[in-house]
Amino acid sequence: MQGYENYDLQEEDPYLLSGSTCLINRLGITDTQALNEAEAAISEVAFAELIANPIEPTFNLEHLCRIHHYLFRDIYEWAGQLRQTEISKGGQLFLPYRNIEDVAAEVFYQLQKDSFLRELDETEFAYKAAYYLGRVNMIHPFREGNGRVQRIFLDQLAELSGYAFQWSGVSGERMAAACREARQQKPAYTKLERLLATSIIRL
Repeated sequence: MQGYENYDLQEEDPYLLSGSTCLINRLGITDTQALNEAEAAISEVAFAELIANPIEPTFNLEHLCRIHHYLFRDIYEWAGQLRQTEISKGGQLFLPYRNIEDVAAEVFYQLQKDSFLRELDETEFAYKAAYYLGRVNMIHPFREGNGRVQRIFLDQLAELSGYAFQWSGVSGERMAAACREARQQKPAYTKLERLLATSIIRL
């Protein structure tokens, strides 16, 4: 569920080094492939640390920002900060960045009203979790690293109800296809629901 696809390039992207496809970073790297490799190695260590010592979950936008900051603080100056540019994949735009806070507030209020999906059986939990994963993925609050943040967020949500997800069986291609389906003009969550339903286990 990590960076399964590259974002579409745009003419003006304040996060890129001038004349390059490489993100501005704390490491002084100017080559995109080298940065991707370094980012994967560094964030993997931080990811493992978060699994061992989780951030206190509040299941809102601030929660996502705190996860993102921990994962990428050694790589990007803007770790934990909401993106200030438009981004897309496969020609499909994610939520306009000016709408991130308002839409996120609606989604997480709905999640709270849904009792954070507590006391649901596995089938119903997967169904509801697919909806919220699709909504959060559409928001895509960060310039990079959204998939890793979403995975930790969803893992913490599942843990509230005594569930976990076995992500090792979820390929990047299948997740990409499911997320594309969920961010269409008329979103559908069937593929995400199927992925989560086949990956969920009881702790």
